[in-house]
Amino acid sequence: MTYCERCGRDVCKPCAFKPVNDNKRTVFVASDAELLRRSHFQRLATATRALGISRREIPNWIADTIYGFRGKITWQDGRLFEIDDEDIDAAFNDDGSFRWLSTFMYFAAFDPRQAPQKRIIARLRLIDLAFRISSPVRAAFIAK
Repeated sequence: MTYCERCGRDVCKPCAFKPVNDNKRTVFVASDAELLRRSHFQRLATATRALGISRREIPNWIADTIYGFRGKITWQDGRLFEIDDEDIDAAFNDDGSFRWLSTFMYFAAFDPRQAPQKRIIARLRLIDLAFRISSPVRAAFIAK
């Protein structure tokens, strides 16, 4: 009889160890229409606020999450999503204080009166993508 070295059960063929992050996951970037919905915007603000990190650390979290991901990031149509080193700073207009994030997180507690403007879609896309990578369960709730 054979015993699995990992779980100790009697098996014919021992089970293979499967790593937690097999680096084969594909993450899809949210569409513009999805990012511009008020409900999505507010849920994204709520999730960002729940991170409990300062507004100056959020871009670092975004960068660490996206650049550290070893899976595949694609657009909805299958094209590869490419992000350069300067894209995060460029999305926030190279504003080192990241004051916009404070205003954004304000909408976690208050309903936005209008849909988000298209000029902030790059910011929303990066924040949303970071959640899709780091917390797929939370990202699914945001996308509802």
